[in-house]
Amino acid sequence: MIDTPLCPLKVVTNLQEAVRDADIVIDAGVPIENILYLGGPNIASEIYNREYANARICGAEKWRKALARFLRQPHFIVWDNGDLVTHEVMGGLKNVYAIGAGMVAALTNESAPSKSVYFAHCTSEMIFITHLLVEGSEKLAGPLLADTYVTLLKGRNAWYGQKLAKGEINLDMGDSIKGKGMIRVYSRIHSIQ
Repeated sequence: MIDTPLCPLKVVTNLQEAVRDADIVIDAGVPIENILYLGGPNIASEIYNREYANARICGAEKWRKALARFLRQPHFIVWDNGDLVTHEVMGGLKNVYAIGAGMVAALTNESAPSKSVYFAHCTSEMIFITHLLVEGSEKLAGPLLADTYVTLLKGRNAWYGQKLAKGEINLDMGDSIKGKGMIRVYSRIHSIQ
């Protein structure tokens, strides 16, 4: 059994990768108190460009407090929270909803009322789903809500949603689309058509 903290520092961009990563953690037998989550909007690009960045680190206090202090820099704020599961669940959900947010933005010519209604519905559903999965889950507030907002507003998946709605990407282009990053979107495109 591994008894050191596990904190993969990468973005999961497709279902197969997410399942594989989950299997690695489960098969390793790592106790949940040794698993950390580090996430936030556009962290890599903001750090690289020396822009102001925010992140959340979640997990057991014995690891996250020290790691949060170690990671904090003048332009990199790291919030810490003990609720690992809520942040993992909502972190995944926000990326799915971001595709729809991009579509709403494109189809309504960036209508603020339409985008705000969509945001409200997304956050309500995220809260409902998370409360079904996690007993005593954290409220959608603070850095987690901010991450959700910025992802739906301008995240990579919102960009892909806009391109889908405008017909600028489609199945004929294959399953790897170049844009703000490289992401496997075949299953998402297929489910929309």
